[in-house]
Amino acid sequence: MKDPAHAPDPGGGWSASIRGFDNALIVPAVTRGELVQPCGVFAADGSFIKRGVVWRRGRAINTPPERPLGPVGRLAGSWLWGGILYGHFGHFLVESTARLWALPQLRGVVDGVVFAARNPNDPPELSSFQSEVLRLMIGDTPVRLTADPLAVDRLEVPGQGFGLGVISTATDEFRAFIETDFARDIAPDGPPDLFISRSGLRMRQGGFVGESILDARMEAAGYDVFHPEQHDIATQIARYKAARRVVAIDGSALHLYAMVARTPQRAAVILRRRSGLARGLLLHLRSFTGAKPLVIDSFSGEHKALGGKGLITDLDLTGVGAALHAGGFIDPPAPWGPLSPVESDLFEVELTLAQMVTGQSA
Repeated sequence: MKDPAHAPDPGGGWSASIRGFDNALIVPAVTRGELVQPCGVFAADGSFIKRGVVWRRGRAINTPPERPLGPVGRLAGSWLWGGILYGHFGHFLVESTARLWALPQLRGVVDGVVFAARNPNDPPELSSFQSEVLRLMIGDTPVRLTADPLAVDRLEVPGQGFGLGVISTATDEFRAFIETDFARDIAPDGPPDLFISRSGLRMRQGGFVGESILDARMEAAGYDVFHPEQHDIATQIARYKAARRVVAIDGSALHLYAMVARTPQRAAVILRRRSGLARGLLLHLRSFTGAKPLVIDSFSGEHKALGGKGLITDLDLTGVGAALHAGGFIDPPAPWGPLSPVESDLFEVELTLAQMVTGQSA
């Protein structure tokens, strides 16, 4: 679709074009936490710039905000509109980088990239992981983050070249930008078999109570158990580039893997949810790596039992092991069965601790 009133199209259209606006006005969100937020950019004539909004799974999640009545700050020069700066790791990778594909075409034209804060009370500076990802993607290009209305002398507004939904495959322009510009100087460094673990994440970040059991089984199968949140972005990328076989429970870490992995690397994804988020992740993996991931759907639960986590007993470990074996990710002999007595005891300990933390019972 060429009309930015419609969802971004990986085939091109407005998603692969750039328009410049003199005397543009950025109006960040004034509410916190809602999925759909009034925020975005206005042209000098007061019209809302539709190509500046974020689309998620076919839905525009930014709506026209109220224009400020009083004076606002001013940003001199020419800047690229980066969009909304998300604090969530996955949404940042997928949605806050979605317009940066245009920067190579605008080098020497723009003075930097300007983002609007996701929430009005967000810190006025980038987090460490945001800074590192942007440095690896756009080098030393200046980045400006605003939580207040801001007039800009000239704002270059690229189309959304990546995101969640159909656009998860990204435009040709965005994929070429990532392949050419992102983390190109980071060399592969790490073991050939990598299990990306979520066992160390907090309750509200999802996964399974008792996930350390899966960690142990993957380690026994010869995999290095890797907790990405314990490492900087450069180390994560080096591990992902080096691995020949990657197994992971679906989650945001796989978005970073997809951005740097290439055929003949292979990935197996153990589903922990049945949602559009998981489907978008799988589209991203296939489109960027050039290889269809092995998808293992052995989760019997449809809810999060405790504070955002399911239970490892809701995962058919026998089926997971069989699928990994059949897909060439676990070398024989590696039969997996139900929880052993030792594993059952460990699960009960972790379940008790989780119940204490959440004040819930499973």
